[in-house]
Amino acid sequence: MRKETTNLVVQILKDYPLIDKKIAARKHRIEHPFHERDDNIGGGKAQNHPWTYYDNLIITIDQDRELRRLKAEKEVIEEVYDQAGETTQKIIKECYFSPRHRSIKNLVATNAIWCSQTKAYKLRDGFIKDVARALNIDTL
Repeated sequence: MRKETTNLVVQILKDYPLIDKKIAARKHRIEHPFHERDDNIGGGKAQNHPWTYYDNLIITIDQDRELRRLKAEKEVIEEVYDQAGETTQKIIKECYFSPRHRSIKNLVATNAIWCSQTKAYKLRDGFIKDVARALNIDTL
């Protein structure tokens, strides 16, 4: 797998703890868009058009690319994480999901995981490869 793909997946994993906040913020931006104030003094406003705010809002939320991408990333990471072994889950949690990111060397040195450093790197790389494959970015 290319280094760019690995770096992209690592960044997605590091952003995972904040993904719910990002989804909520994106929904809020869609629901409450910024409208410029109309300073047209004396200009009229059409009064006979239907008010379709909620219809347009539902369509916009369903079709928003960033929101769909964030939800897809969340689902994929949760699915791959649940299928991973206990040691792999601990590595990913401590290295990427935790606010204090620890290195694999630190995890092995402090006996937080019971495997060799080489095996830990293989488990981490396998997890990253599985996430990339599930997100269809392994061909980059």
